[in-house]
Amino acid sequence: MYWIEFRRYIIIFFIVLLVVGCDSNTKVKEADKVIVTIGGEEYIRRKIESKLQISSVEKYDIQLFSEYLNEDTLKDVLILVNRKDFAFQHAKANKSEVFFEKTIFTAPYNYVFVLMGGDKELISTTPIGSNVNYPLNIHFLKLTSEAKTDFYIEYRVRNSLYRNYYTLKKDQLYLTFNCPVFDEIGRNHPKVYEIEHAKSKVRIAKDIALYQGELEGYNPKSISDTNYYTPQGILRTDSLVAYFIFNEKIMKYVTPMKPIEKIN
Repeated sequence: MYWIEFRRYIIIFFIVLLVVGCDSNTKVKEADKVIVTIGGEEYIRRKIESKLQISSVEKYDIQLFSEYLNEDTLKDVLILVNRKDFAFQHAKANKSEVFFEKTIFTAPYNYVFVLMGGDKELISTTPIGSNVNYPLNIHFLKLTSEAKTDFYIEYRVRNSLYRNYYTLKKDQLYLTFNCPVFDEIGRNHPKVYEIEHAKSKVRIAKDIALYQGELEGYNPKSISDTNYYTPQGILRTDSLVAYFIFNEKIMKYVTPMKPIEKIN
């Protein structure tokens, strides 16, 4: 009888240990997830600072965007870094402040990085030479394929706005296309483009068409600073300026060799 009761206590004891053990494991896993989530941005910051040799006292701006950039099921992180303070300090140290101001603070201190889901190393591309006072403006879109996500970035150079298109392939970030959105702001007739992403009947990737555009509500006399002008909108005309199709072999958008109506 004593042995039966003793066995019951032993069984109950192990059951309690098992339950407590399972609960402890669950809490550890949840804690790990929280640490990974919280430490994600901190890990990226450390990688960025190491890659760009950013000192511990430097102030810089970092933006993180989560998106499916390739064909797998893991979300990736797109990272934009702006080193405005460093740009001004560098100009001062090199006694080039006057020149820096004349270029409207244009310098290669806007960076684009990607951290693929599940990877530990950053994918980088050429820094964007642009006005460091103007933050990069990013847009995601389905352009070269419906199975992944591409993106374009808009940036300022003097009194112009430019756009860079990027796509990811085999852990490499490609600059596939670059074009102005508008230029020569302040003049009576600035150069303006309405950019359209046209579907093709024969190509997987969308084409890019640049039409002559007009700035909605444009009045050069009312613009206080042409280098930071933002239009109300861009109106498209029927005048096609240029047409581009995607060449996957060189990962670039190129102008077609045949008339547009014959290749669509």
